[in-house]
Amino acid sequence: MKPVSIGGVMVGDGHPPVFVAEIGTFFNKDIELAECYLRAAVDAGAPVLKTEILHDADVCLKGTGLRHEYRHADGIKVEDYRALIERKVVPLGDYRRLFSLCEELRVPLIATVYDVEGIDFLVEAGGAAIKIARDNINNIPLIRYAARTGRPVIFDAGIVYFDEVARAVRLAQSEGVGGVVVNHHPGANPAPPEVHNMRVMQTYKEALRVPVGLACHYRGDEILYLAVGMGANLLEKGVVDDPDRIEQDLVSAARLRDVKEIVRKVSNCWKAIGQAPARHKEPRDLSVRKGLVAKRVIAAGEVFALDNVRFSWPPLGISVEYWDLVAASRAARTIQANEVIRWSDVRLER
Repeated sequence: MKPVSIGGVMVGDGHPPVFVAEIGTFFNKDIELAECYLRAAVDAGAPVLKTEILHDADVCLKGTGLRHEYRHADGIKVEDYRALIERKVVPLGDYRRLFSLCEELRVPLIATVYDVEGIDFLVEAGGAAIKIARDNINNIPLIRYAARTGRPVIFDAGIVYFDEVARAVRLAQSEGVGGVVVNHHPGANPAPPEVHNMRVMQTYKEALRVPVGLACHYRGDEILYLAVGMGANLLEKGVVDDPDRIEQDLVSAARLRDVKEIVRKVSNCWKAIGQAPARHKEPRDLSVRKGLVAKRVIAAGEVFALDNVRFSWPPLGISVEYWDLVAASRAARTIQANEVIRWSDVRLER
């Protein structure tokens, strides 16, 4: 599996898992608020940032009656889907401010895109990678267009069949993509523990030979740490000032004030995985291992046994690991109680 470079940040086995702070469309049309979110995430230590390029409401048809239901901290809200998109659409010129800010902050910015114009803009503005949402996993022309930019592509795999993910990955790779990451997406938002099926990440990694990640939609942070232990290379999590605000997708976002601690814990979890077998710092401190000591006076010629030998530290004489050689042998001299037993004290039987 070849690691993927996202704006110089390496994603893949052998590299620390990358925390991606996602501001999505949480800011609606308020670009200044979006800039505040990005700055706060960088201050908290997020190495990669993410948004969405939603610049054209016509990605959702008018007048179809399609409704969108989403959960928030206090319940459920239903909106006309087109109206929801219209209140979140931002001109490309305003999005440029976000890319310029990230360039100033020297932190890569990636984005979910919905059309070829969004892809063209992302490339021109210096976006580090292209995200394909799970609802576009079968969008052949969009995937092909994204791959041909040479940028890395991140696929969300949530409520999709394995063959759909595999087809998308193969298509992107055949069109010259600059690397692929597959993000496991549990589907629901917020997603309860029992729907996560986290083992699928290893299936994606082994079968597709690409880095894998988690698009975390759990209301809390513990699933992130589980993902690290299960080999996730990338961790995407919404970040916002107030996840209890009534708004689409906010319910599973982390509070910006908590991001620094999340990033620290993710790093510590990865460090704790270590290697197998464990590599220890040499020289090891063996001062509390045990050596053979006379439990009582042992007469010359007496057989060494558990009734006249005890084990104490530090191991100044014979180490306990050689007990099988010493047991049933005889004392070469009289050994006093509490005296360390040395090889010169042992008459080995032939």
